[in-house]
Amino acid sequence: MDTIIGLGKAGCAIADKFAEYPQYKIFKIDSEGLDPKRKNCHLLKKQDSPEKYEKATRTMKTFFSKTTDDILFVLSGSGIISGASLQVLKNLKDKNVNILYIKPDLEFLGHTNIMQERVVRNVLQEYTRSGLFNRIFLVDNKRVEEVLGEVPIIGYYDKLNDLIVSTFHMVNVYNHQEAIHATPFDTADTTRISTLGILNVDEGKEKLFFSLDNIREKCYYYAINSKVLETDGKLLRTLTDNINKNIGKEVRAGFQVYSTSYEQNYGYLVVNTEKTNN
Repeated sequence: MDTIIGLGKAGCAIADKFAEYPQYKIFKIDSEGLDPKRKNCHLLKKQDSPEKYEKATRTMKTFFSKTTDDILFVLSGSGIISGASLQVLKNLKDKNVNILYIKPDLEFLGHTNIMQERVVRNVLQEYTRSGLFNRIFLVDNKRVEEVLGEVPIIGYYDKLNDLIVSTFHMVNVYNHQEAIHATPFDTADTTRISTLGILNVDEGKEKLFFSLDNIREKCYYYAINSKVLETDGKLLRTLTDNINKNIGKEVRAGFQVYSTSYEQNYGYLVVNTEKTNN
């Protein structure tokens, strides 16, 4: 996922957060707030309906000519610009595409936005299940707020996006590093709908960013202080006991342990399912 493509206000804001890490190439698409003269920014003509965005969005192969083969496409479905999403994604059909989908708080959205969000989320899930996209990561802003606790109004979305992006980034980093201890774990080809989460290493308490139905797989990432790894003879048993408490009979699990210089220990997880009704 070396290339991040943000669509719309929410997608571009998250893309900007990924830009803080040198590993990623950033592309942004919106109908306002972007300078098309800036590198990797594409301004769509503003439309008044999702259908018009879909019809008006033309080929963007030249714009995407310098993307890497691994793509993370980021969007929220509630904005009407999300109507352009499938047309944009057509330009990436030869790439390995993962989707990071942000579900907003629907409580105060208008009827059109709520319906658009539901349609986009369901369509992208179905395309992912069919194998057109590699994986879709679902994130619910309300769940992320619950993870953070009290979040002030000023900087509200910054705080949420910081947690979403830092968690995604750390999972990506560890997927490209060799663990000091790992259990064999292969995801099934059918479990392409996912979310992220964080966990308390000592207690094993998990906090997911989206409520998934019928969870089938959990992959745990533990970032542990190197001195703790050298001296704590009970750590491995603690980790495995906590995992066993959090999985049912139908859930396959694996875990990976990484040595860090951080004083605090951190835990992350990716949870997969075949289909969700939320």
